[in-house]
Amino acid sequence: MSKYYLSDIADFISDKIEFSSIELDKYISTDNMLPNFNGVTLSTVEPSLNKCTKFKAGDTLFSNIRTYFKKVWFADFDGGCSPDVIVMRTKNEEFVLHEFLYLLICSEDFINFTVMSSNGAKMPRGDKKAMLKYEFEIPSIEEQKIAINHYFKIKEKIQLNTQINQTLEQIAQALFKSWFVDFDPVHAKVQALSDGLTLEQVELAAMQAISGKTPEELTALSQTQPDRYAELAETAKAFPYEIVEVDGVEVPKGWEVKRIDEVIQKIPVGKKYSSKTAFSEGLVPILDQGRSGVIGYHNNKPGVKASIEDPIIVFANHTCYMRLISYDFSAIQNVFAFKGKECNLYWLYLATLGKQEFVEYKGHFPDFLIKEIVVPPEELTALFGKYVKESFSKIFINDRENSNLAKIRDLLLPKLLNGEFIR
Repeated sequence: MSKYYLSDIADFISDKIEFSSIELDKYISTDNMLPNFNGVTLSTVEPSLNKCTKFKAGDTLFSNIRTYFKKVWFADFDGGCSPDVIVMRTKNEEFVLHEFLYLLICSEDFINFTVMSSNGAKMPRGDKKAMLKYEFEIPSIEEQKIAINHYFKIKEKIQLNTQINQTLEQIAQALFKSWFVDFDPVHAKVQALSDGLTLEQVELAAMQAISGKTPEELTALSQTQPDRYAELAETAKAFPYEIVEVDGVEVPKGWEVKRIDEVIQKIPVGKKYSSKTAFSEGLVPILDQGRSGVIGYHNNKPGVKASIEDPIIVFANHTCYMRLISYDFSAIQNVFAFKGKECNLYWLYLATLGKQEFVEYKGHFPDFLIKEIVVPPEELTALFGKYVKESFSKIFINDRENSNLAKIRDLLLPKLLNGEFIR
């Protein structure tokens, strides 16, 4: 194989596009690029940009801030990206395939080179000129195709798991909104009472609102799955029959409006770590701010014990990112862990999700804690937890499978690039 500079095989694209001409879900920034080559997620914050860099499906996008996070994405749609994302495109696909360029950029040697040649202390950025002088060995097109096939099979499975997880959480969010934001079961009871129906019919109306089933379907369910029907009836009874005003807010009768700090219990995360005290391998993952996720490992006792059956909510103070963690972990500075005092954890996660408000150069956790949420009785949060627990358990299992697949992928890549599995 012959060696070529990156500048010989790829261009850094600088074409611009009006931000107003693209949808927000087609915008990529360093914030919604996932670490460790795990793709991208939807952008939730609209940037203050008039124009952004234009990219096309098949381009390789490289986050040029803190390149050790390994945020690299092979674009599967056209869109626009922030100035801190480098768009790379193959000069000649008859010489280097688009997918193979992505593999080259994901290589550990190239990532390490960008880290070593970065400029800046607090927010180190990769040196573009230095990158263009980096040398790669380029195999034949046939060898490239074989390498791509091996690598992308694993990549696609990771992507599928990620998409499944996003769908499962969206389903849980939709159920939460129906019960605790729109109060659908309560409104169904209120309407049924207003229509002069019997209490039995009122409960049936709430069961319909919860399950989305017709009265006939509920009758069939009582015969075919009596346990499920009984659980549904129990859930319906837990909702009140009236909407009242509490502190100027309309809520179901018996529910309260509380500050977040009244319903959560902060969990100490033990010794604080940093990227300087983290190892590339180890027993205990170290969590960084936001979507950066795991920045390294250590071999001491974990700061927090967690599991699929007993997960923990984590809040990143600088980025206002919140997530559920189902494995033992430690954390860097300004990463907070918490559970609920007298409420189900899954309910608490969805009730507080979205209450984080990012303001640049400001600490966010104190402001987060004083936000108000509508709090139902503990019994109802527990019932909700039963409905969504299976979905979140599947999410945790998929996350762990993705973690194992990523290790296999990263071990495989250098062997594919040097032709070990090709010849």
